[in-house]
Amino acid sequence: MNVIFLAYRDWAINVFPVVQKHPKIGRCVLCTTHDELINLNLSDFSLLITCGWSEELGDEVASRIPAIGVHCAELDRYSYGSPLQNQIIDGLRFTKHRVFKFTYDKGSSRAHTHSREYSHEVDLDLSGNMEDILYQMTATSIILFNMFLDDYPEIVWKQWPAETAVRQKRVPTDSRLTKEDLLSMSTEDIYNFFRCLEDPYPNGFIEDEKGFLYIKRVAFKKK
Repeated sequence: MNVIFLAYRDWAINVFPVVQKHPKIGRCVLCTTHDELINLNLSDFSLLITCGWSEELGDEVASRIPAIGVHCAELDRYSYGSPLQNQIIDGLRFTKHRVFKFTYDKGSSRAHTHSREYSHEVDLDLSGNMEDILYQMTATSIILFNMFLDDYPEIVWKQWPAETAVRQKRVPTDSRLTKEDLLSMSTEDIYNFFRCLEDPYPNGFIEDEKGFLYIKRVAFKKK
């Protein structure tokens, strides 16, 4: 089978060489931008695999090729953007990493990244610095895609329950803390806030009348 692999972050691109070697795959093409993707002849491919892709695929893609991705959250409330950051800030230590499928609603001409259908899952540990978590994301993505391809096309899709609670996608201005914010937070809260915003994400910063203090890396020890 011929496959497209869509990724742009380093941790996700590192998954590509392993997926490329899977015995069921013949041709495997890496795309790092949406323009590269739409310039391909999608009819030449059986499957689109996305990894760490945060944008909509669009109807011009999702209506023409089956597509899957990986999602790093167990609860539905974290399905709307920035799942790593929101879970870490909320104090979660363990979550799930899952293979999900994109759905295409012809009536709305929109590819939905959140189908609430998944096939394979593994545990994901959210402790440590962001580089530790992203290293683990590379490893678990490799495991998940290999499991999926081993079973393909006999995939059993499961449903995870919807929630009314929603954690919205974060924007760069959410990386700001004031000195007043710091006074209301524990040291562990502050640690979680800044570690989830380490590179490659917009770094957390403290602002006062003098300027901006950017925190690129943090460490924490419990008493």
